[in-house]
Amino acid sequence: MKTWMVIVVLIVGLFGIMNGFQVSGVGKAHAFVGPDPQVIPQDALRFRVIANSNSPWDQNLKRDIRNRVIALIGEKMAHVTTVAQAKEVLKDSVPQVEAIALAMVKKYHAPYSATTTFGLAQFPTKLYGDKVYPAGVYKALRITLGKGAGQNWWCVLFPPLCFVALSDGDAVAATAAFPDYPPLAIRYIKNPDGHGRIPVALRLAVVDYGEELLKIISADFAHLTL
Repeated sequence: MKTWMVIVVLIVGLFGIMNGFQVSGVGKAHAFVGPDPQVIPQDALRFRVIANSNSPWDQNLKRDIRNRVIALIGEKMAHVTTVAQAKEVLKDSVPQVEAIALAMVKKYHAPYSATTTFGLAQFPTKLYGDKVYPAGVYKALRITLGKGAGQNWWCVLFPPLCFVALSDGDAVAATAAFPDYPPLAIRYIKNPDGHGRIPVALRLAVVDYGEELLKIISADFAHLTL
């Protein structure tokens, strides 16, 4: 039932965004078309899962862990309104998140372990509407599986946004990390190295992962009797 509540919060948030409401710090819908990207403060908090390798088996394990952690953090962050609160929630959640990751590794009988940390990590440039998340070192809840040599998936937990860069191999469609839904928009921003411009796709986690999260809900309800 708790998972169902998380989905309700996500759906309400999505409708709020689409109708121009301010939801958990997310900009209004008209921000999607701003002509000049604006750099935002480096206080956004991220969640990152790095697979052991790019094999389908390792990538499936990564996605299963991702789904369960998103459901957990979604519950914990539902009423968070400040970065300070979000940091405390994520810091306190590390043991529980690591337990989820280790349990899934054991379930898969994976020949490696998982580590979970909350601290500084390197990220590439991402774009949301007219707000740029420049490449750099940011606070993140990070799960590394095995060697951590596979493609990774990441999103912004606070404010709750998700991104996919089209050119840096970060959670690209070939890994099946995203369903066959088109991005909300594609924008071009300056390359961090100063040479030319790079395309980035704007996405929302509630759209990309709604189907998978609903599967988790269905599994929860399967244990209930009416």
